[in-house]
Amino acid sequence: MGVFDIPDAALHILMLGCMSSGKSTILNALLGRGVFPAGNRATTAQIFRIIHDPRSQEAVCRNLSESEERFPLSRERLAAWNGTMRENVPADIRLFFPHLEKRRPLVFYDTPGPNTSKYGAHRGETYFALEKLPLTHIFLVLDMAQLHTRDEEALLRDMGRVMEERGGIPLLVILNKADVIDVDKEPVQEIIQEIQEDMSGYVPAGTHVDVIPVMARGAEIWRRMIDRDALTTFEIEFGQYIDWRLCQAMLEAAVMPDAIRSSVAEQMEEWRRLQKFSQVFKGSLEYLAHRIHPEAEIINKNMSKILDYADCRRAITGSGIVALEAWIDTLTA
Repeated sequence: MGVFDIPDAALHILMLGCMSSGKSTILNALLGRGVFPAGNRATTAQIFRIIHDPRSQEAVCRNLSESEERFPLSRERLAAWNGTMRENVPADIRLFFPHLEKRRPLVFYDTPGPNTSKYGAHRGETYFALEKLPLTHIFLVLDMAQLHTRDEEALLRDMGRVMEERGGIPLLVILNKADVIDVDKEPVQEIIQEIQEDMSGYVPAGTHVDVIPVMARGAEIWRRMIDRDALTTFEIEFGQYIDWRLCQAMLEAAVMPDAIRSSVAEQMEEWRRLQKFSQVFKGSLEYLAHRIHPEAEIINKNMSKILDYADCRRAITGSGIVALEAWIDTLTA
């Protein structure tokens, strides 16, 4: 099939998971924009091939079921294409993920959840991607709110079978929607250990499995807040709350290289200090604005933006998405 040019050295990463586990939301969080179809129902209907090109100057897409014409990437265009493409013919998207540091080409395949009874074709699309596409890595997305379902078990069995048949494919487990964890009742460390033990029963013997918990929805919203993007009332309310104890527990419990853990911990501390400094400075400016000189209110408003920026950056780092990006930057073919 005709595609955008993909360098031979590109890594090919399959986003795999049950319906509404958050595969598309993770891609939105990595991008910092809400352009990929996402929702609490069967949203992604066909394969989307997302090419991360470090040299890309614009985000473009095309639907090869219709033509090879390229269009500016938008949520509306992808939604219009979703479910209208020919079987096993992905829509091509070329863009630049700005928060990935390593300048190497990557290809993500966003797939439908195969477990919806309403849309039987979704299963065929996902299994075509799993069995036929030139994969170098699998990112298995699990929904923290929907663990250990029959659908998940069936998908894991098939994933393990294909990994065995294809001679082994490196696997990363992304535990999404980690914000539902009550750290007073559910130790994150125990949840991660349980997931690792469960995976050992499905993947080929000797497969190393890292597990990174993330709050993808929050990460997307906080990045859009920094960019002053238009948000819905629900998104604004969602972005107002974060449990810092949970963020710390996620960082400590995640199964990932120590270098990544240390880097994320340093970033958390950096933004904590900036947050603390900006809060103290903002208090001083408020006093200045109200007691000494009215024009200082302009400075005060700008300082509020800096405070918001510090809050959001720390929340993004604590959400787990930064750890995921650091993990991606370590990938080799």
